Amino acid sequence: MRTGRRLSKYILRTIARSEHRSPLFWWMVEHHDEIVASAGRRIHWKSVCAAAAECGLTVTRGQPPSERNARETWRQARLAVAEARHREQAEPPPKPGAKYPSRISPDWRPTLVPPPPIRLPLPAPAQEASQSGSAEEEIVLDDAAKERLARGEAALHRIDRKFKF
Repeated sequence: MRTGRRLSKYILRTIARSEHRSPLFWWMVEHHDEIVASAGRRIHWKSVCAAAAECGLTVTRGQPPSERNARETWRQARLAVAEARHREQAEPPPKPGAKYPSRISPDWRPTLVPPPPIRLPLPAPAQEASQSGSAEEEIVLDDAAKERLARGEAALHRIDRKFKF
């Protein structure tokens, strides 16, 4: 008796495999690449039929395969494999965001993109000390700038009193 995962695989395999195809066909599909690699240019169908009959591989009616039947089954298996591979290559990859939100795992989190590095401005090249001998420069404000600065300080003072920092 099959249990768990093996049972699931068995059922899915049974569903995927049509009863309209013989066990010989499905064996040839499963072992396609191995057959191609070992057969070379020609397959000796008489020995293949004898080996298939020994292993219990039959045609759709349950009889051992004939040479003609095995040759035709191999042709059909090659076509089926080629078609399946063509379908795999032809399918475009799924679009990002193609999943409905209800189908996304609750544990899913978007990948974090690191922020760009912060680029600080380069300091100005050091200037020679002024004639007075100090390297500090004095900031000179005009009357309009002094007035704006005073208004800003007054507004900050009002906010400090209001929120009592």
